[in-house]
Parts: sequence; C-alpha cells; structure tokens
Amino acid sequence: MSRQGRPAGERAKTTPHSRPEARDIRAQGGGRDRDNGANGKDRAGHRAPGRRSDGGRTSDRESGPRSASPRAAGDLSDQRGSGHRAASRRPASGPSARGGAPNAHASAEEVRPGERIVVTIKRLGINGEGVGYYRRKAVFVGGALTGEVVRASVSEVRPTYIKAELDEIEKRSSQRAEPPCPVYGTCGGCQLQHLSYEGQLEAKTELVREALRRYTGLDELPVRPTLGMAQPWDYRNKAQLQLERQGGTLLAGLYETGSHAVVDIGDCPIQHPQVNAAAARIKDVLQQLRIPVQGERGARTGQDVVKTVVVRHGLRSDELQVTLVASGERLPQREALVRRLREALPQAVGIALNVQPRSTPLVFGERTVTLWGAETMRESLGELSFTLSPRAFFQLNPQQTVRLYEEVRAAAGLIGHELVVDAYSGTGTIALWLAPHAREVRGIETIPEAVRDAQAAAAGNGLTSASFHVGAAEELLPRWTREGVRPDVIVADPPRTGLDARFLEAVLQTRPRRFVYVSCNPSTLAKDCKELLDGGYRIASVQPVDMFPQTSHVEVVIGMQRKDT
Repeated sequence: MSRQGRPAGERAKTTPHSRPEARDIRAQGGGRDRDNGANGKDRAGHRAPGRRSDGGRTSDRESGPRSASPRAAGDLSDQRGSGHRAASRRPASGPSARGGAPNAHASAEEVRPGERIVVTIKRLGINGEGVGYYRRKAVFVGGALTGEVVRASVSEVRPTYIKAELDEIEKRSSQRAEPPCPVYGTCGGCQLQHLSYEGQLEAKTELVREALRRYTGLDELPVRPTLGMAQPWDYRNKAQLQLERQGGTLLAGLYETGSHAVVDIGDCPIQHPQVNAAAARIKDVLQQLRIPVQGERGARTGQDVVKTVVVRHGLRSDELQVTLVASGERLPQREALVRRLREALPQAVGIALNVQPRSTPLVFGERTVTLWGAETMRESLGELSFTLSPRAFFQLNPQQTVRLYEEVRAAAGLIGHELVVDAYSGTGTIALWLAPHAREVRGIETIPEAVRDAQAAAAGNGLTSASFHVGAAEELLPRWTREGVRPDVIVADPPRTGLDARFLEAVLQTRPRRFVYVSCNPSTLAKDCKELLDGGYRIASVQPVDMFPQTSHVEVVIGMQRKDT
C-alpha cells in the first residue's frame, strides 16, 4: 500500500459500539483558544528516574486532558506519543440515532457524558486532538481536524474541559487523508496520519506560535515554518516492540491507546523497511521455538521470559543490532535461538540480551550480555562517527537530526572563538556537532554512563576541544563562573518537563550572550522562555523541526539573545 494519504470519506472509522440513546446538542458560543497536554520524549543518554516524564506542565488558565496511555518507557516515549485516539472507535450516527432537534444548554456545565454535541474545530491540540468550544468550555475530540464541524459523543466532563469521541464529520477538511496504517487509531504510535503532511506542518507551526503567544504575551514572534521531510515515512531507525502471546499466536507491537494490550504491528509505515523486516523475522523465530514471552508461565519451570524486542538499523552503516530484553538469562533453547537469529538476520553485527527482572515502565535493565557478535554497532551523523551499545541513546530520525543540529548551530551564532556549554548533553551529540565551530565546548550530564559514551565519541572523532562532565548544570555553572570561566553560549535540550528552576536561575546569573533552547514540548518551552524574557533576554529566532512525521510531536529550536548586546 502506498504511504501517501488518500482522501477520506465523510464518516469516522468505526467499530460496533453505538449509543442510539445519546442526545444531540449543537455547540453555541465560543471561547479563547487555549489548550494543554503532554507528549513524550527520550533525550538523554540512558533513561533514569526523574530525567524524563510522561507528563508535562499544563496551562495555569486551562488544563486539557493529559495522555493516559500506559506506554513502555525508553524509546517508546518519543516514538509513540499518546493522547487521544487518532481516529474514532465509535460508529457514525444515522438520523435515527441523533435524537431529533438539537438541545441547547444555557451552560456547558449542564452537558453530561453520553450526550452528542456538534462542535466546530478551531485548531489541533498538543496531542493531535481537535479542539473546539461549547459555551466557552474547551472540547477535545480525537481524530477531528481544524475547520471541521463534527458530531461527537461526550465521554468525560471536567471543570475546565470536555472530552468527546468523534461520531460523524458534518463538514470535512480538505486536508483530511486516509491513513495507510491498518492499525491506526488503535496503536498508540501515530496521531496525525489522517491529516495531509502539508497540514501537519502547518498545525505544528501554529501549535508552537500559540504556546509562545499564550505564555509570553507577545503577538509578534519570529516563528518560521516547520522544517519537514521530503519523504515523511520509513524514517525511524529503531523499533522497540512489546511481546504477548494470545491463543498460541505471538504478537509484537505497541500498547493499544489507553491499555496494556499489545497491538500487533507488521509493516509500520514510519519505520525503516529493514527495521520492519528484521522485527518480523525475529518474531517468526521466537514463535517457531516457542520462546516464552511476558505474561506466560515459563518462569515456573525456572525459565525466564522475553519482554521486548529492540532492533536498531544504521542508515549510514547499514548495520543491524538486535537486543532481547528478558526477565533473566535462563532462556530456553538459548543456543538454538542465537543460531536461528543469525541465519534469519545475516546483516546483524551483534545479538544482545538485556536483563530487566523488574515489572517497571523502564524497558531496559542495568545489565546487558552479548550473546553473539560485536558489543556495539557503528553509525554516523554528518561527519561524526559513533559506536552504539544496545542501551546507548541515538536520534531516531538521523536525517532530520542533521537539520535540527544545524539550526542549533545557527542559533548559537558561532564564529570560532566562543566557549559553549551544553547543559543537558546526554551522549554528547549536540556538543560534538558544535565543537568544530567553537573554541571550546563543555557538556554537562547527570548520568555517568552517558558521559563516558560522550567522551569516547569525542576521542573517536578527534575533537579535543570537547569535554564532558558528570553533574548538574545548576551546580557546575556557578562553580565555573566563580573560577572565571563564563560561557558565551549555553545550549539546553532538557527532558520534556522543561528546565529546572535552579538551572534557570543559574543561567540568569551566568548571563551568556546567547541561549539556545531545544524542546519537544511547546508548553514547557514557552513557560521557560517567559522566565528568560523577564530576566533580560529576547527571542531572536524560533524554528520548529518535524522530527517525527505522522505524530503530534514537534521539536523547536529557539535562539535567545541578551537585550543589552
């Protein structure tokens, strides 16, 4: 099937769960466009408690529905954002189900779950849901698009918002497209396949603009159009699939939105074809050997179970790395398993077993055992080369990563004599990208293993001007300043919860000439920018980058400069 979206019909995707008793209420009145939500991100070298979160800060004035999808952690968080369903799971309603003439309430507080309302969608929310208003109260409708008039069934009423499920589209957006993925709307991975790619880029630009306007109070903002991809499919270099066996059949995929049920994924349209092919072959081997998976009783006989399959493909190196995440090392038929995987995947350079004995959202455990082959794989970004262990962080969309990092370099305004501090450096990819263009780059990271990876990458690429330090930026920055080391530029790419308050205070005390903020959460980004604006900075540039097409996620690079320079 072609990856390109096709025009959709007038009605939403359906499953047989009708509510013919629901009443129909037409939205009257409007409200101010405000919303909030949460999407996920995995940025630093290795996941650690407190470094990333599934939740984000919400608006002080209006709180929207947060994501409630229980996803696996690690790369699933940036790979598979959650939130509202991408397409309705309810049937389109016929005239007999609409309950006759609209029933107009005097107040939105009178609306109850089960009632049907007609809403005009004003914009898309941060989770990809349609946002409209009923009597000045925000209404979030999953699967609805900007400009559409939709009939939706109220599922939840909160003090500041209403959640509703899409039943029927009365006025259809010209940018609505037919999703190519057969499990779209059930799988929690994508939120925007039903929107043309041009429409996705426009929506992400407006999402960033609106968040900044709402929190900073500025109407004139230098927001540039979102940088998209020429081919917005097949871009992901890594798959992280949960396992489950149902009726003797092995499922490998992602969690269904709002549950822990595994949705079997075959040809995922946003993953690289070689990743899809490798995942399918691994699944076949596990099925043929009857290797016990999560939820089965293999442990009763002293055997461990496989929980997750992780496949990483080097787009530049063409190498393949396979990691099985298991409850322990006592897998049945272990030698046969390795032999069959090698036969099925001749391009694999290494097969590893990661031990995660705990029941936790964190996918990886602390210990990794090499079952066969190399302990690492090779990959590169631009002119930089990296060796990646199974748990090492590496950007999931290398093509767009190069564009993102070039935007960071441009916002930093480097001419070769600056001291740059990368305050949330992870495995050092941003710091190393900037190192050839600055006098010195110092990376700060709280996770020692990530710092070791960054140091090894710096040595491997001959970048002697880059150094990496274990610690918290809010502690190291003041210390360096007291020692007479004052950075010209500070770069921050924090977890999606935003900048630590103590770090913001340290930045304002350090007074770098430029501050470059890289974020995947427009709401927390905008809140932090307000603090920096009040502290003497101005916004010089805002560049959204579409790192994950077909999802609601958007990355933003903001360049800020001191007002007195």
